[in-house]
This record gives sequence, structure tokens and C-alpha cells, in this order.
Amino acid sequence: MSDLAAAVILGLVQGLTEFLPVSSTAHLILVSGALGLDPEKFGLSFDVALHLGTALAVLLYFARTWIGIVVDLLRGRWHMPALVVVGTLPAAVAGLLLESTVERTLRAPIWIVVGLIAGSIVFVVAERLATQRQQMPQLSFADSIVMGAAQAIALLPGISRSGITISAGLLRGVTREDATRFSFLLATPVILGAGLKTLLDARKASELFATPDVLAAGFVVSFLSGLAAVAFLVRFVRTHSLNWFVAYRLALALAVFLILAFPRP
Repeated sequence: MSDLAAAVILGLVQGLTEFLPVSSTAHLILVSGALGLDPEKFGLSFDVALHLGTALAVLLYFARTWIGIVVDLLRGRWHMPALVVVGTLPAAVAGLLLESTVERTLRAPIWIVVGLIAGSIVFVVAERLATQRQQMPQLSFADSIVMGAAQAIALLPGISRSGITISAGLLRGVTREDATRFSFLLATPVILGAGLKTLLDARKASELFATPDVLAAGFVVSFLSGLAAVAFLVRFVRTHSLNWFVAYRLALALAVFLILAFPRP
């Protein structure tokens, strides 16, 4: 497989699974392993392209909301801007302190199986207990902190940033649609920060331009597929529960477990 084709596949996987509640980390690990990709060719600089592509997608989709938040800030209306800041902090702190540890110790496929199953249980429980009585303008700082803490848990592969954050919102009584929208608002600074942090971690700036066609393909595909995934999920959750994704998650967990239990000779 050519590097360009691999970049397109990974960009598609990143864009779709970053926002759908199925875990982008799990899918990228599994797909990269299945394709036997060279980590040198698809390392830090490629991660930057994927993260910035998905960050641009969610920023563009919620551009009107972000403009409203900036206007609120300039006019001294602090409630929504403060909610976003407070909700972003847990994931930002967890990422800075724990990301390298998680990368070293919890990337094995068996942890993906555990994360997929655990996340699915949370989805089912959240949907079962959801009252959906509260809309986004009514969110409290406690709601924001709980959803932000849930987003931090998504460092674990298999959990899903969007799924666990939406579930936390449901458990706090937020409507599914507004929990989804707020989860994406919280995710935007984290995804953008992850891309910028990876950019700073790159050993040489020249690495970013070593394979411009591959980076461009990953960026464009992750942006377009990410934009489609955000638009789909926001509309989907208006009339459908997160439980629709549980069957897929459990089937994927079972498939990975069987591959681990019965490796090919």
C-alpha cells in the first residue's frame, strides 16, 4: 500500500471516529497495526495533520457558537465562556500529566477491549437514567466539571471522548442534543491543544515538510470526514440514543479479543 493511500485511510478513520462515540484512539491503533504502517512515516508530523484537520472541522461546524462565546466574553457575560474553560481544564491537565504514561502502558489491544466494553456499559447506564430536563443555557459549573472530568477519562483507549462526555451530560440531566453540542465545545480546545503539543514535540520543523503530499492528504480527509461526522452525530442524537453504537463497540471488542485469543500461526 502506498503512503498516500495509507494517509487517506488514517485520515478517514481519524475524522469519523474522533467524533462518533466509538473511540478514535482504538481505531487508529488497530488500523495502523492491521496495515503494518511504519511509525517513522506516520509519526508526530502526521499526528499533527490529523489533529489539526479534525480541530478545524469542529471549529467550523460550531463557528457561530464560538463567535457567540467570544461576544459574550467581550460584553462581560462570563457564564458560557467560564463553563467552557472549567470543563476543558480536567482533560487538559490529565493530558499533560498522564498522556505519556497512557501511551506507554495502555496501548495494547487488550486495553482497547476493556475500554470498548466499559464505555458501552456507561452509555447504556446513562441512557437508562437520563431525564433530559436541562438545556445548554441552564448548565451549571458542576455540570461542566463532571463532563470535563469524563472527557479526561477518554485518554484511555476504547472509551470515546464524545461518548463518555455525552453520557456524563445525560447523567446530569442534560438533553442528549445539548450534551452532544457541549461535549464538542469542550473537545475543541483539547483536540487543538493536542495537535499543537504534538507540533512542539516534533524533533525538527523540517519533518513537517518531508512528505507534504501525505500530510496534506491526511489533513484534508480528516477535516472532511470529521465535518461529516460532527454534522451526522448532532442530528442523529436528536432522535436516537447512544445505545445504537453499543452493538458496534461490543462487536469490535469481541473481534479484537478473538484475534488475541486465537492468533494466526
